[in-house]
Amino acid sequence: MVRITATTNSRFNRNLLNAQLNSPNGNLARDLLRRGIRVQSQAKRNLGGGPTGPRRIDTGRLRTSIAVDLRTYRGRPAVRIGTNVYYARWVHDGTGLYGPRRRLIRPARRRVMRWRSGGGFVYARYTRGMRPNHFLTGALDAARSVR
Repeated sequence: MVRITATTNSRFNRNLLNAQLNSPNGNLARDLLRRGIRVQSQAKRNLGGGPTGPRRIDTGRLRTSIAVDLRTYRGRPAVRIGTNVYYARWVHDGTGLYGPRRRLIRPARRRVMRWRSGGGFVYARYTRGMRPNHFLTGALDAARSVR
């Protein structure tokens, strides 16, 4: 009987591993960016409504403002998905009865409110507000299913 033994000598290069994990050009950052782009795409689709959801697009400004930003957070790569449009929070969280205050929207200085709708104006003493469209938080599941 012949016995053959083999030995291996492997070194763990911690610096190389840290460079791969923490570098903005490393594999982790690329994977995070790919997932962020998927969430961005799903958030834009969520704004478009669907067969059951409300269509919340007037000019498309909110949808085109959703951006992905690869940055560093506490020394690690991170992805930020968001928008800088001032009314995005109202669309996301809702207003009036459907918003955080849960009450009707009434005019502050006049007897009636006026806003543009379609080709003309709408006048009202109060309104129930707008239902929330959680277009960003609803899109987070897209980050889990990356091929």
